[in-house]
Amino acid sequence: FWLKVLAGLAPPQRDCDSFGISGKMPNAEKLAKKSAYFNKLIDLCVNHGNALIVNVDHVASKQMQDIRLELRGKATVLMGKNTMIRKALEIGHEKHPEAGMDRLRASIQG
Repeated sequence: FWLKVLAGLAPPQRDCDSFGISGKMPNAEKLAKKSAYFNKLIDLCVNHGNALIVNVDHVASKQMQDIRLELRGKATVLMGKNTMIRKALEIGHEKHPEAGMDRLRASIQG
């Protein structure tokens, strides 16, 4: 590689797709999944009086499986990325300002 550069030849050009980066909009399937996630989180926040937000970094999958098993039938466990949760709470606050999703959104760190 460095010999080609010294000889005056430019290094080979790569397009963004070869790195997994795309300048395109997400496809309809991904947008539908995100929309369904947003709607589910908003519905849970509006129709339930309590919410618990926890950070599960460095928690073993077996421990998460045990927690979900113990909570089955008693609570709803919804996991997501911080940005997705923040965006859903922002959208939910616009639709239902009385639900207090802005306070919930302010408590998310990371």
